[in-house]
Amino acid sequence: MRMNNLSIKIDAHQHFWKFDPVRDSWITEEMAAIKKDFLPEDLRPILKKNNIDGAVVVQSDQTEVHNDFLLELASKNNFIKGIIGWVDLQAGNVQ
Repeated sequence: MRMNNLSIKIDAHQHFWKFDPVRDSWITEEMAAIKKDFLPEDLRPILKKNNIDGAVVVQSDQTEVHNDFLLELASKNNFIKGIIGWVDLQAGNVQ
């Protein structure tokens, strides 16, 4: 019995954020292209145009709040196939 060769294409490193001029003060004027929000609706047409099946989203802010933000985006966008979040490994409640 012959099995079909299944393959999928994944963007393995993508960031989403809502730009905050205080938190993101490291973004200089020379980096103006990224001085804005980046959300799933910005990425979706690019993935489709390039026949990419999904993306893994990587945290861009070292907070649990940002992890929750990414998890919420993933719950609403099925092309987000995974999340790499942040955790304080020195926190007392890490198991």
